[in-house]
Amino acid sequence: MKTLHTNDVRNWLQQSNSLHECLQSIGIKQLDHEYTSGTLGIPLHLQFLGRQLVQDNDGPSLAANALDSIPFYSLCRGLFLPLSFLDPQKVAQVFGLIVDPPPDAAGRERLVAQFLEKDIGLSLVEKFGCILGDPFFGKKSYMRRDSLLRLLTSMQLYSRTALLDRLTHVGDVAVLFAENRPTLKPEQPLTAAEVLRLLRFLPEQRSTARFALLRSLLDRCGKLEAYFIAKLLLRKAGFGFDYQGPLLAKTLATKFNVHEEQVAHALALTDIFYVSNALETQGAEGLRAIHMQPLVPVKPALAGGTTDEVAKYPVWVERKYDGIRLMLHKSSDDRGSVLCGAYTRSRGDWLEMIPGLDHSIKLLSAQNAILDGELYGTTFDMDAVRPASVYEVYAALQSQPTRPVNLKYAAFDLLYLNGVDLTELPLSERRQRLSNLIAPLAMFSSSLPIPITLAEGQLASSKDDVNRLYQHFRSQGYEGVITKDLSQPYCLAARDPNWRKRKPEITLDLVLVGAIYAVTTKENAGLFGSYVIGARQADGSFLDVGDVAGVDRLRDAELQTEIVRNGLLTGRRIERNSSSGTRPGVELHPSIVVTVKFEGIVHDQVTRALSLRDPKLAMIRSDKSSHEADTVSGIEEIYLRQRMG
Repeated sequence: MKTLHTNDVRNWLQQSNSLHECLQSIGIKQLDHEYTSGTLGIPLHLQFLGRQLVQDNDGPSLAANALDSIPFYSLCRGLFLPLSFLDPQKVAQVFGLIVDPPPDAAGRERLVAQFLEKDIGLSLVEKFGCILGDPFFGKKSYMRRDSLLRLLTSMQLYSRTALLDRLTHVGDVAVLFAENRPTLKPEQPLTAAEVLRLLRFLPEQRSTARFALLRSLLDRCGKLEAYFIAKLLLRKAGFGFDYQGPLLAKTLATKFNVHEEQVAHALALTDIFYVSNALETQGAEGLRAIHMQPLVPVKPALAGGTTDEVAKYPVWVERKYDGIRLMLHKSSDDRGSVLCGAYTRSRGDWLEMIPGLDHSIKLLSAQNAILDGELYGTTFDMDAVRPASVYEVYAALQSQPTRPVNLKYAAFDLLYLNGVDLTELPLSERRQRLSNLIAPLAMFSSSLPIPITLAEGQLASSKDDVNRLYQHFRSQGYEGVITKDLSQPYCLAARDPNWRKRKPEITLDLVLVGAIYAVTTKENAGLFGSYVIGARQADGSFLDVGDVAGVDRLRDAELQTEIVRNGLLTGRRIERNSSSGTRPGVELHPSIVVTVKFEGIVHDQVTRALSLRDPKLAMIRSDKSSHEADTVSGIEEIYLRQRMG
């Protein structure tokens, strides 16, 4: 008879070819956590992951090397760090690493292409999760900054107050995670597959289980790994590829030898994870199976130019509303159950933010439909009713209106109706079907909480006609006009060259790229007295076009919250010259988009640089990402029109 000792079990585990066998026991369903962790040396998170993979994928035959891949540290060092825009000075300060400056746009594309090409033990979907900084594949992570702070307090002898105090200095909760670890690299390296697959299963677990698994994982991390795990948990890695559809479409098309247009169309109908998985498992056939359906948000078409470029007449001229772009979805089943959605351009569902809109959508005379349009409003001002500005619409949604706003929805396109994708039909036919769909609502319009109407417009036979209609809509208080070719299809997720807009150039949507400390003693001043604003350049970077000053304490607090929550401090100090001397500040990752009002464009005769005259921050555009900010070329066009009158 042979007596088995712990070392015998360990030797058997090392020789086993099945991860499933390593987690089995005699007479009980699973081994005790303390025994497997303390005696056998299998961490809690690895035990959990092994059981999940056995259950989820391959059954009892799951190989012991199922989690073999590139080390997670190498993934952080070789991909995450170059893509994160972290300043070399901050990298040295936080991690003790000497690195090159972040690569430019072309360098980032090359790095992504090389990463996708190499066999590193990760699936294509997992690789895209890395590139997008989203290990949850588009699902909710259920982890917020406060959750991470609670996790840290459970790992070290610091109070929540002490962590918040430290957070005000470092500006990023991920830095706190890096500071929590004693070394840069762990002695027993984690694999990338081990980390990414554990994170993928986390949302399905209870809060206490999530915390226990993360503590087990972080105990084996170094500084760099802990930093990026925190970023991934918040889905705030800041890599900036989430809206670069053309690049992702080109990459997938090249890898699978399919047409780029097919991939781009599929990406407009669903997300990169679904498309890449379909291509990896089914090839081109998988793309053909992707089609439009209600409650699956799609990216809308955008205007691709100005009305000065219209060359073909007659052209449809439509009123341009100063509101929030929303796609309304209605889905009905055979039992009469109806579900609705109201999706923004970034595919977020705002239905719950707009009381009464759900009821209005359900009254549409269709089983299933997808409408494109604008949520706008009217308000009573100076003894007259006028269209509300987008700022007043936002305030109404946040229950903070300066005056009552009557919200409405103007539909201008129909993409889907009763099981049929209409995007390939000409606008004239789509609009006729839209008119027929909305017409029955006219009798209920006065009783609807959010009336749904057809966007108004008229055919123009010449440029003079376009000007006439523009002046008409402007005199009514609306933002301007959109011209559209009635013979063209709907361009999903693209700027349509046949959609052209005209509005007064009095505002721009720009990105905050720096924050300058306040030097005033005024009571309503915030921490930052002004912010550096940037316009988007062709290569994806941002050009400094001036400072927005006069930010009050309330608005500054809102911006500070966004900066800290999203970890936007790069760690690089900046300075700005002013009449009172040089003022210090900090550089920001280009993430927060703000609408800026200004009086004109200033052209520096020496540097030839353009900047805004007397810019004022009007509002934070939470519905826009930095890739949607206005461009340097747009500012140049405004300056040219300013000079030419």
